Amino acid sequence: MALPGYEGQRTLDMQWAISTKIQDDYDTVVSDSEVDIAHAVREANVAEVTRELRSDKETYGKGHEFATTVWEVARDTRLSRSMDGSSLILGWALSLLMGKVTTSQPDVTGSPNTYHHKIEFFDPPTAGTSTLPVTTIIEKISTGIKRNLASMAMSSATVSGEGFETLNLAVELIGSGLVATSSKSMPSLTTVSYLASNKAVIKCGDSQEDVSSRIRNWSVAFNNNPKEARGYFPGSDLYRGRLEIGARSAIPSLVLDLDASSDLYTDFLNNTELALDILCEGDYTEGTDYRHYLRIRFPNLYYRAIPIEENDGYWTYAVAFDEETVIYDSTEADPYCLVEVQNLQAEYLGDAT
Repeated sequence: MALPGYEGQRTLDMQWAISTKIQDDYDTVVSDSEVDIAHAVREANVAEVTRELRSDKETYGKGHEFATTVWEVARDTRLSRSMDGSSLILGWALSLLMGKVTTSQPDVTGSPNTYHHKIEFFDPPTAGTSTLPVTTIIEKISTGIKRNLASMAMSSATVSGEGFETLNLAVELIGSGLVATSSKSMPSLTTVSYLASNKAVIKCGDSQEDVSSRIRNWSVAFNNNPKEARGYFPGSDLYRGRLEIGARSAIPSLVLDLDASSDLYTDFLNNTELALDILCEGDYTEGTDYRHYLRIRFPNLYYRAIPIEENDGYWTYAVAFDEETVIYDSTEADPYCLVEVQNLQAEYLGDAT
């Protein structure tokens, strides 16, 4: 019997490839050779491509209420990903989201190819633009569907940890809407170092109290709140021609056990300004010299609330912050939020060739 002419589109056959390079502009994609990093994802989400259509359905004079003409006015691309947090992918997502990276090579024993990346929100007056950096992503859904997703910007990203689990990274990307068929051979999975929450050191409070042993779970949500509609303008045609930042934010959240003698609880009652420092370390080479880590630091915070909830037979405290309680202090070397990633990746946000 002849085989049926049908190919099942299996989710486990899906692959994607990313690049640490960024596009020079919205019209010039990163070359296939530089889209060379493959990373595993947790969920079988694929990019959503939509078209905005207009018709003459409500137009009078046709003698009936049915559409006779339909035309396309705009396209949009959306991509969601949930991944185990490796030092490689965390650096890629947070650098693309925050937009400013300073890379150096620390003196790490036994590992000369280690790179330290200081990641911050870019300053529009200094950078000369309020437009987010964009990159190119290639997505293979099956043998017959392989797509080049152009001008993808990072809208939001959330890093979270709980128990002994690997850090989780959830991202939302928005593209120009331009999607083309790709013929690229997909790269093999890149070797990475995953970071686990049970190896994290979390300090919080006016005296930087180590609260690691009390933490149930934690997260930091970054959001660019981009101006999506402003990307379409005369001359942009069907596709978004830019994506500007909105009111950016980085908001931490902690669920932890406290008691009446805790410095952290006293800081809350006294309305004390405090700092939060989250350090997750991974593989090491010799002694205590780590090659891979993620550090997120907020130098100036206030609590909004401490709700009490029952968790596994214990009363726990959910420490809440928001945009008004994360403070910008221009006198600080890092006035708002600092992210540091160390790994073996030489560059993020490099110019595509």
